[in-house]
Formats: sequence, structure tokens, C-alpha cells
Amino acid sequence: MKVSKSKYEKIDAASKIIGLILLAISIDNVSKGNYYIALALFGIGGIISIVPVFIEVEI
Repeated sequence: MKVSKSKYEKIDAASKIIGLILLAISIDNVSKGNYYIALALFGIGGIISIVPVFIEVEI
């Protein structure tokens, strides 16, 4: 997928914020003892955070 540089920066910022939110929620679930939910949220957050790596930027 090719996007403009400004759109790429927005996608990158949004994916990092969503990844950090999911990380915080998964840490909260670990403290409550919900290890499987925490692991699932951590994995989803990791996948969302690396999405911008696969996006090409138009010059």
C-alpha cells in the first residue's frame, strides 16, 4: 500500500498510540490475574504497532 508522507505520519502515530493503550490494558489485566486476555491484547498491540513498517511512502 502506498500513501503520502503526511498520511503515513498520521497512521504511524495512531498505531503507536493504539499499541501503547493496548499495552496498558494488558498490564492491568496481568495485575488482575487475567493472563490469557493480557497475552492476547499484548499480541494485538504488537501487530498493530508494526503495521507502518509494511506501508510504502510516495515521494
